[in-house]
This record gives sequence, C-alpha cells and structure tokens, in this order.
Amino acid sequence: MKNFILFFTAFLLMHSFSSAQTIIPGGNVSGTWTSAGSPYLIQGAIMIPDNSTLSIEPGVTVNFQGPYKLYVQGRLLAIGAVADTITFTAADTTTGWQGIQFDNTPVTNDSSKFYYCKLQYGKSTTGGGAFSNVNFPKIIISNCNISYCRSDAYPGGGAIRSAGGRIVITHCLISHNATSFSGGAICCENSNPLILYNTISNNTASDGGGAISCTGIYNSSNATISNNLITNNTASYGGGIHCFNNSPTISDNVISNNSATDGGGISCSNDGYPAITNNVIVNNTASNGGGGIYCNYTYNNPTITNNTIAHNIAANGGGLFCSLYCSVTLHNTILWGNAASTSGLQVYLDDENSDPDFYYCNIEGGTASFGLHSGIFYTGTFLNNIDTVPLFVAPSAGSGTGYSGVTADWSLQVASPCINAGTSDTTGLNLPTTDITGNPRIRGGRIDIGAYEYPLPNSIHETPGTFSMVIYPNPATNKLTIEIEQKCEIEISNVNGQTMKKIFIKEKETTIDLKDLSSGIYIVRAKTDKGIVTNKMIKE
Repeated sequence: MKNFILFFTAFLLMHSFSSAQTIIPGGNVSGTWTSAGSPYLIQGAIMIPDNSTLSIEPGVTVNFQGPYKLYVQGRLLAIGAVADTITFTAADTTTGWQGIQFDNTPVTNDSSKFYYCKLQYGKSTTGGGAFSNVNFPKIIISNCNISYCRSDAYPGGGAIRSAGGRIVITHCLISHNATSFSGGAICCENSNPLILYNTISNNTASDGGGAISCTGIYNSSNATISNNLITNNTASYGGGIHCFNNSPTISDNVISNNSATDGGGISCSNDGYPAITNNVIVNNTASNGGGGIYCNYTYNNPTITNNTIAHNIAANGGGLFCSLYCSVTLHNTILWGNAASTSGLQVYLDDENSDPDFYYCNIEGGTASFGLHSGIFYTGTFLNNIDTVPLFVAPSAGSGTGYSGVTADWSLQVASPCINAGTSDTTGLNLPTTDITGNPRIRGGRIDIGAYEYPLPNSIHETPGTFSMVIYPNPATNKLTIEIEQKCEIEISNVNGQTMKKIFIKEKETTIDLKDLSSGIYIVRAKTDKGIVTNKMIKE
C-alpha cells in the first residue's frame, strides 16, 4: 500500500509538471509571462499594443506553433539570467516562426530589452529572422544566443535586420544564420547600430556581408562595429563585413577565417568613408580579389589605420585590392604574409586611378609586392614605410582559411621592428588613442605599427572577469547607464589612464552623471574579486 501511495504521488507530480503550459491564441498580449506558466504555446500572430508592456521572466520558453510573429508596438522586456535564459523557438524547426518585429513602433515608448535570451529557428519573410526593426531607436540585445535563423526577404538579415532607428547589440553569440540577400547575421540599412563585443560566426549571405552588411542611401548608414570576433562567415562580397554607401566605424575587431568572392575579411564599395582601425584581419580567403580588404568605386575612400592584415589569400591582392578609382589611405598598418595565386601578394591595383597612400606601414616586399593590372603604374604616396619581418608572437602557420587566425597570437615580440615605428607626429590624423586591447596607444613616446601596442615592462596585468557589463547609450551625452549582475567598483578613465570617476555600485542598474566629462573616448572598468571587465565609451 505504501509503495502504491508513493507511486500515485509521483504520478500526480509528473502530471502537474507536464501540464504547466499556457496557450496563447493570436491577438494582443501584455502583462507578465511567468516561469510557472511556461512553456507559452503561441497559436497565432501576437502583438504588444502601443503603451503596453509584456514582461517575460527568466526560464520561460516561448514556443511558436506555426509561422507566427511577435509584433511590438509597445514595450517588450525579456530579461533572463546567466543560468536561466529565456527561449524563443518553434515547434516546427523547418517552418520556424516569423521573429520579433518592430515596425515604426512609437518612439515615445521606452526601450525594449532582451538579456540572456536564446532565439532560434526564426524564418522571416520580411527581413530579420529573429529581429526586424524599422525606425525604432530603443532596442537593446545583450548576452543573447541567436542561431539557425533565416531571412529570404530583401534586404536580408539572417538573424537581425535594422532599417532606420537604432539598435544596440552587445555580448551576443550570433551563429549559423543565413540569408539569400545581405547580412548573414546582421543587416543594417540607413541606420546607426552599435555592434559591440559579440562573437559572430558561421553565418552565410548570398550577397554581401557574411556576418554584417551595412548599406545606405547617400552615406546614411554609419554603424559602430567594435570589439567583435567575426569568424568563419561566408558571402559573395565581404565574408566578414560588407559596407555599401556608408561610413561605419570598424575598430578593435578580430576578423578571421571568413570567405568571399571579393573581400574575404571586409568589402567596401560605392560612396562612403569607412574608418577601419585597430583590427586584426587574418586568414581570410577571397576567390577573386582582396583576401583581407576589397575596395572599389570612385567615392569610396576608407581610412585604414593601425591594422594587422596578415596571412590572407586571394587570386589578386592577398592583403588589399583596389579598383574603380578607389584610393584608400593607410597609416601604421602591417601587410605581411598575405598570398595571391595570380598577382599582388600584399596589394593589387586594378586601374590607373586606384592609388592608395601608405604612411609608416610595414609592407612585405614594399611596392615590388604590388600587383598591377596590365599597362598601369602605381603613383600614390609611399612614405616612411618599412619591409621587415614583424615578429608576431605566434602567428598562424599559413595563409587563408585553412589555418586558424583566431587561435594565433598577433601581438608583437620585444624585438619587433614595428615597435615605436609608426607615425611620429599624430597631430590632426585622428589616430587611435587605444590599441585593440584597450591599452593606451602610445607607449615609449611613439605609436607602434599594427593593431597591438607593445606593453611596457611595468604595465599592469588585469585578470579578465567572468561576468558581463552592459553600458548604454554609447555614445553617451550626459548620462550613462550601467547594467551588471553584481556589486563592483566602477572606474572611468581617459585614454591616458587618468581616473576621472570612481563609484561603488550595488544595484543591477545604475545611472552615472557624465556632465563634467569632456567629449572623447573613455575606458569603463568594473572591478570585482572575480576579475575586471572593460568597455569602451564615447562621450559626445
């Protein structure tokens, strides 16, 4: 009898757990979706009305039973936790669901936030497999995992599409997404997103931008793409990043092991002035031109400053390819160990009017390594450059995607000729103030060549933290909000290492007054007994 009672009790408990689900028919939704009511089974298109909020608790699973969308005209707060994520998924992973869509959501509504969420199997027919944003400036996506999503609608965005407005994407893993247009992971058009501290890998686009595509009309899309790991992505143009008619800031990224027809790492075309700074662009492959960077069109003139462009491979221009009257400017950049199966190991110039200027760079083979289209000459400026083995600490064993550039170490050995060999006078050049690791850019009185500044013997070693910190807005004006999971000391310092503010915070969300700080770049450090986490902030 006792055993029967135990068995019956266990049966009732199992039955109660298995039936803890909530059916959501199509229509308006708001309020709170609790973990006790999870999973939420979505059986039609749902909408959060204007001036309404839907809050989703940690641990909730939102399971779409068909190709339905979550349409946001109000506010959505999906705030999970490190060990208790919120999941958005589909019952039929082949058909998928239509993603989370913001379409001209009223700007008077507060920010929608997605923290520690998993989004998978979004199959959008309007662009943006997991997220589609049209003209709404207040979306924050942080510490999320977005995978196996797809968009076959123009302009693309396998995982995320942002058209107009503004979106912050930070500390996310965005992988295995695809589109038949542009932006295997992220497609930005006529918008100014912040894409910071993410890992973007194994995404595919049929057109431009295996990881990220930035497009605009008359130079109207100016993304900030910083401190990301962009690897193993594939596209026709720009295996890592594709820029078209825009002037993004591309800085402090590792862009490695991506593949494309043109521009294995980065492709830039049409009108625009991309600023490409402090990046490690290595072991990318292009079957045609520009294993590292591909540039073309009359009014597209990127500035390429303090980059390490190494061990890439292409048919023409293993490191850099320029065509159609495109003249770029390079300062303090390493072009080394790149390979070309046809012409131009380091640089290839496709027409007479493509004449890049090089200042204080380290270029393997000098101008003799330049491949030139039949009958043309190189007549650009080539001043104070060197041709000496850069002495990386532990580079990859060869060129192209057959070797891992991510696991290599592209920093400089103590005997490197690139140390203190960069531009001697940085006045007016808008050169970087920090290197790819966030350390002061000039040490020993002069800037180094490449993405890394060699550390001085008395440099302080910081133990990387095992927690995350979100800061916004970035760029900031008078207020900065910091979201962090634990108590810590926040230190804000300028690029010269001078501490400007120091505060101890106890809350998960704290706002700091910045009115007394002048415009510029600052380093925000969160210090705890679990290590130190560092973010870069721009004060407007």
